[in-house]
Amino acid sequence: MRKALLVGSSYSSAPILSILRERGFQISVCGVHRDDPCHEYADKSYYIDYSNSEALKQLIDAEQFDFIVPSCNDTAYMSTVQATQQNPYPGFDTLPTARILHTKNSFREFTKDNAIPAPRWLKASAQKDYSSLTLPLLVKPVDAFSGRGITKITDYSSLGPAIENARLSSKDDGVIVEEFVEGSLHSHSAFVVNEKIMIDFFVDEYCSIYPYQVDCSNHPSFLSQHIRNSVRAAIGTIISKLKICDGLIHSQFIVNDDQIWIIECMRRAPGDLFGNLISYSTGHDYTELYTLPFIGGKIKANSSSERYRLIGRHTISVVKPKTLFSFSQSLPSPKVSIVPLKRSGHPITDAPYDKVAILFAEFEAAETLKSITPSMADYMSIKTIEDNHAF
Repeated sequence: MRKALLVGSSYSSAPILSILRERGFQISVCGVHRDDPCHEYADKSYYIDYSNSEALKQLIDAEQFDFIVPSCNDTAYMSTVQATQQNPYPGFDTLPTARILHTKNSFREFTKDNAIPAPRWLKASAQKDYSSLTLPLLVKPVDAFSGRGITKITDYSSLGPAIENARLSSKDDGVIVEEFVEGSLHSHSAFVVNEKIMIDFFVDEYCSIYPYQVDCSNHPSFLSQHIRNSVRAAIGTIISKLKICDGLIHSQFIVNDDQIWIIECMRRAPGDLFGNLISYSTGHDYTELYTLPFIGGKIKANSSSERYRLIGRHTISVVKPKTLFSFSQSLPSPKVSIVPLKRSGHPITDAPYDKVAILFAEFEAAETLKSITPSMADYMSIKTIEDNHAF
């Protein structure tokens, strides 16, 4: 029986584990949290901190897995690339390419050198003059995710504390300062075969609880064809310049009128069951498309109908740390599916560090989807132990 290692053990990894199970693999899972769900269903579990690429390398060398699949975070992908430099596995780019795509300052340098539309930026340092950048500015760790460590500033005197705050969220102590771009936020998932986009999906995204973490999104997107083509052209340039291998390239971008700015790109799957949003709406198995290149398979577009279901997704979270009692929703939707992540009595950390549940809702009209998705949090009722939870 062929052996596959899933790097990551959280709930976001569960759909990947399911695909591996369907394909008949002996599945090993690595991740330090013993109560993560994928450990329960794996054939073997290794409770290691996979952010330590040397520890991951020792596991891979000892077990001689046939295939390795990274879960839905940058650390899983980058640590695997580092651990397998001498013995590459299918589905992974080279380390230099991976670093360009997964490190914010390297990616910004790449976009500038290749005329790819992106915000203007500077690498943070104590002596640098930032007056060439137009306020407001965003200060970001180069290697963090989910909006962690990001600060928006409106005057240059606030740069020092913002840079220090960003460094606290960076493993490499790296920070960039970039111009804040006004516009709407979106994402693009492109599945690449032979350096060409085989199939892609656009999603509209919103940040309603924490300003730099997406918690509401919908498919289909309401973007114009012109914007879609502009994004495809930019991503096509990235694909061809870096000669990336077959698989997913996922990006976030901002739109204002007819202009786009590429914010970030990644080769790993987005988290919070993003793939389910696409699958529920289109009928395409997003997780299978993602997994195939890592297990020696070929990406093929199926004959799914272009008549999409109107699906919104919401990551339920809280502004302040609390202890969960219960939660409910009142969305004007005929079909709602909820994936609970916390039990009653369990503590909840504030966003972007924790989540109560992931919710999917189907809507009957496009205008309803468009108007409700940005404010899905307003239809949630979260009761906590600290509050009065009477009816």
